[in-house]
Amino acid sequence: LITCNTSQGREILEKSLAEQRHNVTIAYMVFDNPALVKKAIKIADPKLLVLIELEIWPALMAEMKRQRKQIIIVNGRMTEKSFKGYQKVAFLWRMLKPDTILAISEADKVRLQTLFQQKKTYFVENIKFDQIEKCTFLERTSTENKSLILASIRKEEESEVLYLITKLLEIFPNLHIDLFPRHLHRVSGWETFLSEQNISCILKTASSENGSQSVLIWDVFGEMIKAYQRSDAAFVGGSLAPLGGQNFIEAFMNGVIPVTGPSVSNFLWTGDEVFKDGLVQKGNNKEEVLQLLVTMLKEPTDRARIQQKANKYIQSKQGGSRKTCQYIVDSLQNHDENTTNKINS
Repeated sequence: LITCNTSQGREILEKSLAEQRHNVTIAYMVFDNPALVKKAIKIADPKLLVLIELEIWPALMAEMKRQRKQIIIVNGRMTEKSFKGYQKVAFLWRMLKPDTILAISEADKVRLQTLFQQKKTYFVENIKFDQIEKCTFLERTSTENKSLILASIRKEEESEVLYLITKLLEIFPNLHIDLFPRHLHRVSGWETFLSEQNISCILKTASSENGSQSVLIWDVFGEMIKAYQRSDAAFVGGSLAPLGGQNFIEAFMNGVIPVTGPSVSNFLWTGDEVFKDGLVQKGNNKEEVLQLLVTMLKEPTDRARIQQKANKYIQSKQGGSRKTCQYIVDSLQNHDENTTNKINS
């Protein structure tokens, strides 16, 4: 039984499992209400509850504990901010502690172990690494105009990103910019901002292949990967405001070194090596970000070199899914052995 909370999540699960011949049921998760949870567990009768990342539901966990069923957290993560919030009711989480916790970094391991007071807390690489394929990129001709992608831009950093656009177009008048707002309801706001600065722009849904506008505002989903592959430089948003950053792995796995602002706390699980090896460049403020982007546009990094380093990095991080599955299998076997021992006694 796999549960989800949204129709979008259900569609993704159904699509992913459509070609599989596994005995899997997909259902919406009930509200975390004691009476509803008790009824749901009675119907499903699970041997083991697998909670992913930070999906910790107190009523659900309490009912599992009451029925002496096992709980495991996999791909566990917890930011310092979240940890401080959960610590306010630490007594509750210690009562509900899972039987095993698998954390995606040593820092997450320490926070989760401290919160739940569970010694059986282990570091296992993020299972998302196993979904990443090899680095791919498109060859570009030297006659093409320079191209920049501004990816996953959040509302809180729009003034800083507008500064980047203005300054970069002063230095590179023929620069083409692909602008991807993180949320589509900000598209109209960007049209207004750019028009007020006399910067030519157009929506993707209204553009032609040979548009002359400086900024192409993407008002559709699903095209960011291709934009990365044809870009000379990239900035990944959520990082010029204290928001924790957005996924920068997608950028270097598609042939372009991403530049971020200082706020990347949500992706510290990627490890220091992404910064030390130059797969990601981080600026401490908008001015430093600007300078890094200028350097990228003037001196593009060899894509074959990026590909080699990115593939090596990803390969070193893979294997978490297999380890996680082994922990789950072991937990199920322990349940069966305990059940057999109780029957025999």
